[in-house]
Order: sequence, then C-alpha cells, then structure tokens
Amino acid sequence: MKIVILGGDAAGMSAASKLRRGLPHAQVTVFERTRETSYGACGLPYYIGGVNDDADKIRIRKPEAFLKSGVDLRLAHEAVAVDPTAKTVTARNTETGALVRESYDELVIATGASPILPPLEGRDRQGVFTLKSIADAQAIRDWAERSGVSDVVIVGAGYIGLELAESFVRLRKKVTMLEMAPRPMMVMDEDFAPLITQALERNGVVLHTGEAVKALTGGDQVTGVITDKGEYPAQLVILSVGVRPNTAFLRETGVDLLPNGAVVVDDQMRSSLPHIYAAGDCATIINKVTGKPVYLPLGTNANKQGKVLGEVLCGQDSRLPGALGTSMCRVVDLEVARTGINEREARDAGIPLRVVSTTAHTRPPYYPGGCELTVKLFFHTHSKALLGAQLAGLEGAAGRIGMCALAIEAGVTAPQLALADLGYAPPFNYVWDPVQLAAGMVK
Repeated sequence: MKIVILGGDAAGMSAASKLRRGLPHAQVTVFERTRETSYGACGLPYYIGGVNDDADKIRIRKPEAFLKSGVDLRLAHEAVAVDPTAKTVTARNTETGALVRESYDELVIATGASPILPPLEGRDRQGVFTLKSIADAQAIRDWAERSGVSDVVIVGAGYIGLELAESFVRLRKKVTMLEMAPRPMMVMDEDFAPLITQALERNGVVLHTGEAVKALTGGDQVTGVITDKGEYPAQLVILSVGVRPNTAFLRETGVDLLPNGAVVVDDQMRSSLPHIYAAGDCATIINKVTGKPVYLPLGTNANKQGKVLGEVLCGQDSRLPGALGTSMCRVVDLEVARTGINEREARDAGIPLRVVSTTAHTRPPYYPGGCELTVKLFFHTHSKALLGAQLAGLEGAAGRIGMCALAIEAGVTAPQLALADLGYAPPFNYVWDPVQLAAGMVK
C-alpha cells in the first residue's frame, strides 16, 4: 500500500508514526512545505516572551527521526494539485520550483492552516509579522530586541493575540491591541469581556475594540498603524486576525469543503471522496453536543485526529466521536477557559438551555491566596445535562475546565454535579467548589 500524506505537523506526522508501527511494509510518503516537522506551535508566544529561551525545545520530533523510521519525507514541497480520478498528487519544490507527481492508494490531507493576511496598505513593510512557525517566532523575537522598538501593535484579540500581549509585556514593550469585533476573545460570552479587558488594563495593555485597521505607515520599516478611528505608533506589528485552511489546491477536486475551505470529514476522517482523508487544522471535526461538523483548529484535535486516522488506515475500526472545543488561555494574569456550547450555538442547533452563573472564591477566606472565579454553566432545559462551561479567574479556571468537559461527555446533570464528591482542603479549594455552586443554582 502507498500512502501519501500532505503536511508534516501534528495530524500528518501522528498518522505517519502510527502507520510505520502498524503497517511496517507500507510506503509512507510525506510532503511538507517547510523544513520543520512536529513542533509545538502553542509554545511560540512563550519563546518570544522569553519564558523559554531555546527554540529547539519547541521541536517535538525532528525530520531526521521520521526519516530514520522509514518515512519518505520530502521537505520544502508544497501540494499544488490533486487528481482523485488518477489518484495522483502534484507538489512543488518551494526552493527550486520543480514539480513532482506522486501516485497514491490512500491520500491524507493534513496541510494545516495559515494566518489570514488582511489586504492592508503597507503590509509588506519590515517589522510586520504573522505568527505560525518557529521561523516566525525567531524573526519576531529578533526584531523585538532591536533598539528603538518600543511600541507594539497587535491586530486581533483572539487566543494568539492575547498570548502575544503577555509576551510583549514581559519584554517591557508598550502594547496596543486593535480588535474589529465589539469585544476581545469572541469565543467567550459577552459577560467575560470586562474581566479580559481589566486584565489587559492592569498590565498596561491598551485595548481598542470596534476599530478597523486601514493601513500601516512608514518607509521600509513600519512606524505606525492607521485605523478608522485614529493612528498609533508602532515599530513592530503583529497581524493576528485568524487562520484559513490550506486547501485552495482542492477546490477543483469536488471534495466537500466548508465555506472557509475546511475539508468536511466524518468520525474516521474520511472526506466525501473515496481514498481521501483529512485531519488537523485543514479539516472539520464533529461537535459532540450538536453532532454537526465544525471548524476547531486546536492542537488537541489535530493530534487526536491524526492518531485515529493512522489506526483507520491500519485497518482498525477506530472512530473519533468529536470534540467540545475545550480551550484555555492566559491573558497576562487571568485564566480564561471554555468547553462545550454557548447560548448562540445552542440557539442555532435548536437546543433549549438553562444558563446559570456565579462568582465564588477558590479558597476559604481564612487561607491566603485564592481569588474570585467567575463560572457560567449551560444545561439542557429538560434533562439538566451539562452542555457547556466558561470560567475566568486569576487561578482555577484552567484546572477546572477539564472536569467540566468530562462531565459533558458523561452526561452529568446539574444535581449530580452539585453533589459530586470533589476534594476539599483549604490550600486548594473551598468546601463547595465554585462549579458546584453554579450547578446547585439549577432547580
């Protein structure tokens, strides 16, 4: 069997590794457009901020290891066409321009996603960056260390933008964030926006929402950002307005895609075309609550999809039941986390919700430390099963979101969660956990 994998990061190399173990006699060829494989992209902001000074630690498994295992790894090769009828892939060497055509028995699309580049005047000036790769992180860090770089503007206040804000605070830069949406971190509900905004403000970050960037000023190097409401000095600009699946080469194949280009797949990562699979940031995943295919470009999903896909290609009847979109982010000193669905998603899916929220202490008042934790839970109106959760606080939000995710998967109801036998000791928790207090509000 000849298996061709397009993309050499989390999903693609998880599948390749499983194939080398499960089908040792299969020919596994991987085309990767960069010279990196399997790196921890979520660690890039923390390298920029100096939490980790060694970029090599971000490399999870280097190309040499895959080559040694028997994977036919073609670095610096980008897929440009797929012919499902002839079962061939065409890739271009990004360094020489030469084209190569490869046949396949099974094809895996794991090409990931790239940062969206808004069509801004001055976008190509020096000092303007997006963050996707280790090379990007190294270039940003090198530029930030230049003399005279004091003002940083981050365009976009999603996960990456907020994590980078912390990085530049650590580097003692003056940080301004510009977000076109009415609030930061739109994956969280509106009632969490003040907590996020306050976290930025108390750490010296200036946030402007409802403001659209129009142009980047300067000569060879960027010197400022012009919006529809004002102008801001900047010697370093980060464009962080979202990502788009790398699937343009598939548009003429007839494979089913979401409007944003994500390949629609089932619970075995099969696309709508025979012998073509997809996984990772270029593919959909099933929402465990609604049962619908959604786009959730998270590293956790990519690794799970790659693992299950590898097992499927090895002949196993493995399935990935979906995802809840469980995620967490640190906004300088604030933990923010979410899982499952919110009110808008429930409304779109026709699911009746009972929503409760509270703010409670993470530790007893007689024990030092602790903080106020804001908890918002979403229960099915009739069954009272937990369907979603959002948390924020100086501590405890990230640590509790996993419990909420597992409760959703297990179908735990509000009464069950309110009386769950959770641990209690003053250094760690209150006798009633904040999540339990919120669940107890459902009568």
